[in-house]
Amino acid sequence: MSEKAEKQKKKEKEIWQLYESDYKTGKVTLKNKKCPRCGAVMAHHAKPVARWACGACGYTEYVKHGPEK
Repeated sequence: MSEKAEKQKKKEKEIWQLYESDYKTGKVTLKNKKCPRCGAVMAHHAKPVARWACGACGYTEYVKHGPEK
């Protein structure tokens, strides 16, 4: 592979970046939501429209913002 192709290759998140741990209680929780359709971990996208998307099955939930004052 050329150097240019290696730079363009997308780096996957490490497994430790997907979880949050509470050392006082000893519990580990998932940072992102789970897909209601297939159970995979969903990704949060902010642009162009804020949404939660599942890469495995294609399920998408759009984030609703309340009325601004």
